[in-house]
Amino acid sequence: MQPSLRRALGVALASTALQLAPTTPAAAQTTAADSIRADSVRADSVRRARPTTLAPVRVTALGGSLAPGRVPYAVAVQGASAAAELKAPLAIDEPLRGIPGLAVDNRYNIALGERITIRGFGARTQFGVRGIHVDVDGVPATMPDGQTTLSHVDAGSIATTEALRGPASSLYGNSAGGAVLLRTWAHPVTGLDARGSASIAERGTTTSRLELGGSSGGWSAAARASALDYRGYRVHSDARDVRGGARVAHAASRDTLALSIATANYDADNPGGLTDSARTADPRSASATNLRFRTGEVGVHRQAGLSWRHAADAWTLDASAWGLGRRVDNPIPQRIIDLRRRAGGARASVESRALADGRVTLGAGVEHGTQIDDRRAYGSLNGVRGATQLDQLEHVNGDGVYLRAAVAPLEKLSVLGAVRGDRVAFHVDDRLVSATDPDDGGSRTMRAISPSLGASWSWTNRFSTYANVGTAFETPTTTELANRPSGAGGMNPDLSPQRIVSTEIGVRAPAASTGSLTLAVFDARIRDALVPYELASAPGRQFYRNASRASHRGAEGSISSTVGTWGLARVAATLLDARFRATDTTAGLEAGKRIPGIAPFRADVSFAAGLAGPLRAELIVAAQSRTPVNDANTFWSPGFAVVNVALSARDRIVGPLFVTAGLFVTNLSDRRFDTSVVPNAARDRYFEPGPPRTVTVTLDIAPRGARR
Repeated sequence: MQPSLRRALGVALASTALQLAPTTPAAAQTTAADSIRADSVRADSVRRARPTTLAPVRVTALGGSLAPGRVPYAVAVQGASAAAELKAPLAIDEPLRGIPGLAVDNRYNIALGERITIRGFGARTQFGVRGIHVDVDGVPATMPDGQTTLSHVDAGSIATTEALRGPASSLYGNSAGGAVLLRTWAHPVTGLDARGSASIAERGTTTSRLELGGSSGGWSAAARASALDYRGYRVHSDARDVRGGARVAHAASRDTLALSIATANYDADNPGGLTDSARTADPRSASATNLRFRTGEVGVHRQAGLSWRHAADAWTLDASAWGLGRRVDNPIPQRIIDLRRRAGGARASVESRALADGRVTLGAGVEHGTQIDDRRAYGSLNGVRGATQLDQLEHVNGDGVYLRAAVAPLEKLSVLGAVRGDRVAFHVDDRLVSATDPDDGGSRTMRAISPSLGASWSWTNRFSTYANVGTAFETPTTTELANRPSGAGGMNPDLSPQRIVSTEIGVRAPAASTGSLTLAVFDARIRDALVPYELASAPGRQFYRNASRASHRGAEGSISSTVGTWGLARVAATLLDARFRATDTTAGLEAGKRIPGIAPFRADVSFAAGLAGPLRAELIVAAQSRTPVNDANTFWSPGFAVVNVALSARDRIVGPLFVTAGLFVTNLSDRRFDTSVVPNAARDRYFEPGPPRTVTVTLDIAPRGARR
């Protein structure tokens, strides 16, 4: 650590212990039960001795717009904390922190991206996100086949998050664990809104961001650009990333029209997983196989989305259309994948205004998505393209239609029901056919009907209980279907979609006079669970098989409360028992064994306080139990507790500017831990070590007249 950074850290630690930065009132939007945002605003407004009025909160993840106290599902709505906004995060683990049941493994590997799990669903993914539906600014980041890539999302731009925990197929189709809705564009005020920020970490990682926006009359426009130069703590883990985006919107009395675009260019190395002995000897090292084959990913992403809302007297219509293009060059061990993707879709929904004296709301929607993947694979000659091994064109068409009804038969009772039908059709044209290589093309169609039903009882405005039962399904992705153990092209004919039936009961309650508490208990039964594995002949390349029966059972909860007039405490925790429930000798699965990659316990603990004047401080402790990494449960990743601290001085006036400076220290105790694992990795390369202690300094600048 540099001496100047060491001195700055000493000042931060001497100033405070166990403290966290409260947020600004203007950005507050949350439920009373599931988010810390309102409590943070209360603490800040009390400290400043002036009242603050929170904007009304509505839950939209379930379709329509429902009051939080009447939602019979586990839904969290929260904004990024002030510290997360300033920290220039590398992944979306910062803005999604503190939601029980939801975990983000920041692999510090830009080539693979972060792994998002909800109640254990999504843990199977080797890269990107699986099993969870993700929307970004109203545009699906989840493709018709269930793949989700977030390379175009700048984590530092996320303003609000809405997370539905539990089966979401009744509204979102091909997704199992739930849904995450990200919003990156705030509402600009009249005139110009500008902001620039930069950060530097001690190993040389730098970030920079520029945002411009404004509005006049019914028009608003905004644009942003960001750049990341990542110097990884592990060998062969550096990355460069440039992202951009823009949005233009027009709002009238009944109609709102918005156009948004997003772009990303990135080039990232992939160090791969390590064995236990390699991790112990040198956690900064890279896999020898990955170094030999120069593994990584170079990608280009372009997308655009158009949305329209029309609000009539008795009903509301929402319609949107989107399209994207993506090019990926992905060297993996023994192969180099060249993927060109074109995708697009449209959806429309209509919702009635409250009928029957406000007791009934009806909604219906239809959705279509198309995905065309031009996939080629070449033999890798130590990272150089060799002979063509795969050349095929993959088409996926996803169609869905749903109905939903919200009924309040009694003043305190709310019932929400939904049902959706989906059809996902896969077709492969094999373009590598010869006398010795037969045509592997073909088609597969997967269908599902996904109902859900939930009810809640509101004892008071802030105290309610609820219960629900839901179903979901999840198809294999085109990548998973194309990765056949035999090495043939086409689609794996033995791989089926997994199907889930889940039940849940929960409670939302006040904690003292200024806090909130949530608790949920759930049981998800899975048939044909998709399980990843690797072969010794193809390390680093994942294949998939179905487990006949599995289950995810557990409990999750959160509690937050202000402390006096200056602090905020918060705890979010998840207990999860994910196991195979049937023995399959062919696949090597044994009943009673834990599903690999899913930690039985996770917790996020934080404490916040405002110091003298503009000073803010933050402490966050992320804890996790030991985690199985293979089906036989013979190897485990050790448990850990990692401490992060932050200190910031907000909105200091320097001439015509607002200047905010931040100092952030991650892994304060410099302990060794695994930030992620690779389930069932070949040659026991299960472990992805987390970074050592890292100090980051940030600077945020905005004109004094800009929105703060």
